[in-house]
Amino acid sequence: MDHAPDDCPRSGDRRKRPTRPWDAFRSPARRQRHRREADLGPFSFVDRYDKSLGIMILSLLILTLTDGVLTMILIDLFCEEANPLMAVLIEHGPMTFVLGKYLMTAVCLPILLIFQHHRMFGTRFRVRHFFPIFIALYLSLLAYQLFLLRKTSEAIHRRSPPSFATDADRFSCPNLMTRSC
Repeated sequence: MDHAPDDCPRSGDRRKRPTRPWDAFRSPARRQRHRREADLGPFSFVDRYDKSLGIMILSLLILTLTDGVLTMILIDLFCEEANPLMAVLIEHGPMTFVLGKYLMTAVCLPILLIFQHHRMFGTRFRVRHFFPIFIALYLSLLAYQLFLLRKTSEAIHRRSPPSFATDADRFSCPNLMTRSC
């Protein structure tokens, strides 16, 4: 089907010219999902992202900072960091720890966002499915930290050593890569 130049909104086929890095700043992003089967290769990229993914990424960054602050409070209350990498950052000071923790998360999240449509292990499971899983894990971690904070502060007020064995036995998750007192 031939169109006259006046019938087409654009002149020429835009797909013949490769996308340049600065094109994202000049023209509005249009691809939020893939329209053709050929676009669904091993790596599928889009220009626009779901608002829900933006909210999840923002939530993960806030949860990371909250985890860092609660960790530092627990460290001050005589708890120890169970993650060896984070323990090294704690040795360099609280600001280094929180900043390092935040930067590790902030650097990884855009990479996961870019590869959000990548299929994992040849299944229907995509990288984007990790975002809600990470949020659930962080919420579980924060609940555990708040539990530790409550038990530690109770023990300090009683001026007796904290007893975590009886309470930990009620929860069937002995070591969730979190702090241990």
